[in-house]
Amino acid sequence: MAVAPLDLAAGTEILLASQKQGFPWLSANLLDPKGQPLFEPVRIKKVGAVKVGLIGLTGQLNSPPSGVRQADWRTLLPALIEKTARQCDILVLLSSLPPAENQEIARQFPAIHLILAANLDSGNMNPQQINNSLITQTDRQGKYQGVLTIDWNKNGKWGNSKEEELNTLRNRLGALNQQLQRMRKQADPQQPEYLAKVKVIEENRETVAQQIKDIELKGVVTGNGQNSTSEMSSFSFNFIPLKQSLPEAPDIRAIITGIKQQINEQNRKVTKKEESLPFLGHDGCKSCHPAQTKFWQSTNHSRAWETLQKANQAFNLECLPCHVISSSEIPVNRNQLLALPKSLQTVGCENCHVGPGKSHAANPEQFHMKKQVEEKICLSCHTPQHDNHFSYQEKMKRIACPAN
Repeated sequence: MAVAPLDLAAGTEILLASQKQGFPWLSANLLDPKGQPLFEPVRIKKVGAVKVGLIGLTGQLNSPPSGVRQADWRTLLPALIEKTARQCDILVLLSSLPPAENQEIARQFPAIHLILAANLDSGNMNPQQINNSLITQTDRQGKYQGVLTIDWNKNGKWGNSKEEELNTLRNRLGALNQQLQRMRKQADPQQPEYLAKVKVIEENRETVAQQIKDIELKGVVTGNGQNSTSEMSSFSFNFIPLKQSLPEAPDIRAIITGIKQQINEQNRKVTKKEESLPFLGHDGCKSCHPAQTKFWQSTNHSRAWETLQKANQAFNLECLPCHVISSSEIPVNRNQLLALPKSLQTVGCENCHVGPGKSHAANPEQFHMKKQVEEKICLSCHTPQHDNHFSYQEKMKRIACPAN
């Protein structure tokens, strides 16, 4: 298992202790102060007759734990891949890097056959082939089981993308043929406009036919229409949703509950209330907007933090940003949210009407808040992972404050 940024939320001690007990943590780019890997960079496992090489890469750490240095994958991957590729049949990268960087790696290193990603915002990702790498991932929080079945050939080349390209081209050729037939039936062949259109279609048809021929000659599909993919590796995939009706395992539930309580108690130690935040809070809005404030107090937004309290998660930094005051235009360190005064422990006016609340209250003519709440503001918290049935139009009917 590759170390991801959230795995380091409580530091490295827990991970290093479990590693000593045999847990296979992997990370090639987390180093100690001397520049040595904190965890195994690579592990090679034999699955049947196939040797599988696994490399771990940890996504960007905004605040690395004490004693941890994060190396740039661009400096360490070339030598690591060259060495590992000689020792295995299939090379897999376990990566929590952003999608753009995973794609960059796929383009630079054709020796990597599979990139299993762990990006928090990407959800289920159908296998995407870039160069000679497949990139895929399953959704977060264990809501899906991803099943990737590989029929591996030791030549190390994927055949699926060429087959898909060939099918696309054949469909395109069929559409051009149909278009040409319709024109010949319906149009006047003596008209210059007709002749010009026919010429364009015929040229496109010749181009597509040549592309099909080129692919077939490369051996992906033979001239007689029979697949030659016995020389290529292939795959199939499926995402299996975890049904809510499935019974919970009591021992696993106890572990999860215990971990959440530990996180909550660890963060609860921040006791000094933060008074220097740039937020105004709803108390500062109500003198000019009494009707809106009264309506807001009747909504679930005003009680958002209480839902975390009931779940014993009021100090969980993964949950907190969407249950207290925040604004997309005012960057705040997440740790500051642990020390909010009670007046800001709520989803308030500034969450939705993003803007400089304090400045607006002092000089409303110069500093403006957004009157219209854009859908993207809502979707920053009402994500599919947390609110599968969110409807912007329906929720606005219930949550929109009175106009005056």
